[in-house]
Amino acid sequence: MSLPTNFNEFEHLQDMIRRHHNKAVNTWFKNQTDNDVSTPKAALKHACKIKDEDTATMTLIRLWLFEVTAGHAQSLHPPIYGIPALEYQREVTFSPQVRLFFKERYSSSVDRVNRVTGKLSFRLINETSESYTRAKAELLAKDIKREFCTPTLFEWGKGTKLYYYRDHNKGYDLRILCKTKAEGERVAKAVLGIQGHTLESDYVTFSESEATYSSNPGTHRVYGQTVKKFVKRPTTDVRFRHAQLFLHGRTKIINLVSTPESHLPGAIERV
Repeated sequence: MSLPTNFNEFEHLQDMIRRHHNKAVNTWFKNQTDNDVSTPKAALKHACKIKDEDTATMTLIRLWLFEVTAGHAQSLHPPIYGIPALEYQREVTFSPQVRLFFKERYSSSVDRVNRVTGKLSFRLINETSESYTRAKAELLAKDIKREFCTPTLFEWGKGTKLYYYRDHNKGYDLRILCKTKAEGERVAKAVLGIQGHTLESDYVTFSESEATYSSNPGTHRVYGQTVKKFVKRPTTDVRFRHAQLFLHGRTKIINLVSTPESHLPGAIERV
């Protein structure tokens, strides 16, 4: 279907930005009225909302005001409870660690607050920060891309059962929440396949919890507000997103593989 007569690219672009942006502004300032500048918050809401008559420059300024100055963009990143990287690096010496990150493509349940994620990691036991090189990282990135991105992105069916693969001599301590034992084994084999290792049944423990995990655990009061409880051990599919390498003595993470959904800067391999 062709574009309509007299179609204006700028007007169409600005209209799309305005619709989605103003929807987010209304949600962020849900307790403030429209067209009101009588209070600081109401005035900020009015300044953030894109108007039809705005120029391109004004549109960009309003976007910046909302996302950066008002702090909306920061709210999209979940807080992290942990030790600052510099402090951790000073106190702890560790073998190189590879971390694989997975994420649900879209929320499959209206009862969950955020999309489900998954993380798997292993250590490069025979390597040190001094022995590891860019050339080795490039080979590792290619191996991860082969196992988790070829021919399509790897999907892992998370569930309530636990598949545990522990082989510390080779750097593995995989705790895989899965729907079935076969699925847990499939995921473990893919991780081991990165380094060409074979799964050994002597290192496998599989357990099915007798606990009941509800997909809708209800709500509770937090800081004076009613919020949804977190869903424990959700059952859903998560897809490979990216892979990273952590080296002792280097606070900057090495991005090995990145998919379009992750947009990791400086990744060695891209999908």
